[in-house]
Amino acid sequence: MTHGTPIVTRGSTAGVGIGGIAFLFVLMIGLVLVISLIGYLCSSVVRRDQLPSGRLPFRAGVVLSVCAAVCVYLWGLFYMPSDDVHYLRQSCAEAGGEERAARVVGYETSFVPLRFVCRVDGGGGISTIPSWINPTVGVLVLLALITAAVALLTRDATGRRTMQTTPKGNSNP
Repeated sequence: MTHGTPIVTRGSTAGVGIGGIAFLFVLMIGLVLVISLIGYLCSSVVRRDQLPSGRLPFRAGVVLSVCAAVCVYLWGLFYMPSDDVHYLRQSCAEAGGEERAARVVGYETSFVPLRFVCRVDGGGGISTIPSWINPTVGVLVLLALITAAVALLTRDATGRRTMQTTPKGNSNP
């Protein structure tokens, strides 16, 4: 059972790799997300006096973990070949050698988890994505989730914003 795009034969490579527009779109979304999160973290550092005590390390942990996961995913995306048949064959040759690349009968691709496999006749395949990419993204996302959960669980202990009374006697949340 395979996940993602099914195996595509050598004659029909449409939609196998990542097209230029799709690559730029994903890259742009990832970079905007990372820049926005870093901006959010910087604004939290600037107004750390207004935050409940002890909350900044949790925010920083979540933001930095998510940023690192996005950056590692984008790095792995650079190993995904484009739709062109020449680039598909070239990336199979770089990953598994010319001899195995000559026996490629199809391609299999997936974006979550990130995967591009050149299927070789006789079984097996050549993965062009480094093996450390997906586990690293998984660990960083897990770290972000754990840090966010700890931040939520310790929210009352670190001091949630309390109701304050304004000079006119109105309550201000």
